[in-house]
Amino acid sequence: MAVAYLIRTHHRPEQLVRLVERLTTPEASFFVHVDGRAPDFVYEAMRTGLAGRKNVYWVPRVDSYYSGFSFVRSILAGLEEVRSTGTQSHTVLLSGQCYPLRPAAQIESFLAERAGESLVEHFRIPSERWADEDGGLDRIRYRHYERVRFRTRTLRLPLLRRSFPNGLEPWGGSAWCVLSADAVETLLAFRDERPDAYHFFDRVRAPEEIFLQTVLLNSPLRDRVANEGVHHIEWPGGSHPRTFTSGDFDRLAASGKPFARKFDVARDEKILDVIDRELLGEG
Repeated sequence: MAVAYLIRTHHRPEQLVRLVERLTTPEASFFVHVDGRAPDFVYEAMRTGLAGRKNVYWVPRVDSYYSGFSFVRSILAGLEEVRSTGTQSHTVLLSGQCYPLRPAAQIESFLAERAGESLVEHFRIPSERWADEDGGLDRIRYRHYERVRFRTRTLRLPLLRRSFPNGLEPWGGSAWCVLSADAVETLLAFRDERPDAYHFFDRVRAPEEIFLQTVLLNSPLRDRVANEGVHHIEWPGGSHPRTFTSGDFDRLAASGKPFARKFDVARDEKILDVIDRELLGEG
């Protein structure tokens, strides 16, 4: 079963190489998007570390800014590359700081049992999950501009209140998900089928947590989108998830998820060694 891993990353070349190594099988392919704002030496180190691998493809780079639409554009650029190489049964969206909690062969078997299905956490907006942001309505009611234009965090213009595109119901959830081949086609076709709605998301805050869900849950594929995340992620408070260390291993092992996010080898590389030994069967 052919599985594509779309990895968005911006630093830690050695961690990216390790992630690819752990997920490599004869059926796996990797599509790597390196943030266009990452230093050239980082990009070159990643290319060098993965050189000679025929199953690694490099996605055209997009400058990506926190909470901006550029994240959606980088995802779509990756999905275009996935589609161009042939039909994949599933595309798994990962960051360079994700790591598997199951052996690659088990992950592929797990996905084979979900043929034609996407695994995407989703909930209607407004939702108590985003209670600190008016249930998420603040993200879509007002125009938000990426920091690239203003050299600051995403800027909100409160006087420019607007309505959600006609015929669509807003949904939210995690951007880290698994997409079926049909879902990939649906997301890529949306730009041409609904250009008005596509451009609406250009002024949404953190649109990567709304765009995928809204497009898929308003499409004929809605009944084939399981409300199921494949990542174990912990939110201790604030806008950034916990960075796991060795003391977190027991919770990771008990999570039952195929992946976890996030890890940082500069902070604690030993946690990856323990996962390799105890969960992945690596020496």
